[in-house]
Amino acid sequence: MKSRLPAIAFGAILACASHVAASQTVTVTQQGNGNTSSAEQVGLTPLDLASDTSASITQVGNDNHVGGPGATSGGIFQRDTHHGAAAVVSQDGTGNNAGITQDGTSGQFATVEARITQRGNGNDATIRQSIVTSSPVIVDQNGSGNLARLQQIGSADASLRVTQIGTGNTATVDQIDSSHGGPEVAQTGDGNTVSLNAENVLGSGARIAQNGSMNAASVRLLDVDGTLDILQQGVGNIADASQTGNGQVASISQVGDTNLARLIQTGANNTATIAQIGSNHTATVIQAGDGYVANVNQTGSGNWANLYQH
Repeated sequence: MKSRLPAIAFGAILACASHVAASQTVTVTQQGNGNTSSAEQVGLTPLDLASDTSASITQVGNDNHVGGPGATSGGIFQRDTHHGAAAVVSQDGTGNNAGITQDGTSGQFATVEARITQRGNGNDATIRQSIVTSSPVIVDQNGSGNLARLQQIGSADASLRVTQIGTGNTATVDQIDSSHGGPEVAQTGDGNTVSLNAENVLGSGARIAQNGSMNAASVRLLDVDGTLDILQQGVGNIADASQTGNGQVASISQVGDTNLARLIQTGANNTATIAQIGSNHTATVIQAGDGYVANVNQTGSGNWANLYQH
């Protein structure tokens, strides 16, 4: 039988080790190489118990895992809690990966937080939220070869933020039926790629900033409420954006070489601005429906602009 009393699980492991815990409050600390931890919290806070569910895992060392290697297994799993929940993972080392899953977690009295912080090389992060309210999601990665995947399905009052500093970073965000706040992705380094897919978004849809080389951003928003900002500085930047519905406002700015920007907005109160400073620019803006305003400013050599408003 699962205990409903608060418990603290503490492990300081200096070699290969594994820890699995289930309780209302879980705290795990591991030091060493090859450590593995996971925590499962299911249905631990009934409505008459005004207490949050929290899980915190800290790993200092090399090849640490919260969940199985490559996120093959759960990590921190929280489901059916009512008074707020927090899942926090902090990893310092090389070759780390972390996974957090929150399902059916209500923040009617407190927020539902998922946070992964990774310092080192080859880090990997996965956060999935389903039917969650009042839910900030934060991933901070500092190092090389970082990868972040975030997914929110059927969540309300949601907020995502991804920050990656290093080389070869990749961020993929899916947000479906989410509202009131959106993804903010900031990547600094080489070879960064952002792909964002949102659906039925209300509020601030996307803000993406990349500073480095070989950056690429692709964004799809559907039934949006408005605003999209993409800024890329460096070499070989490509930005591709699409918005559908309501009062879209969009801005794409690229500073560097061989930049390419495309934007498609359909329906309602469109405004679009694309500014590119550098060489070999190409810009395409298509707006179909209602409000139309478009401003394309390109400075440098080899610029090409194709504008379509109907």
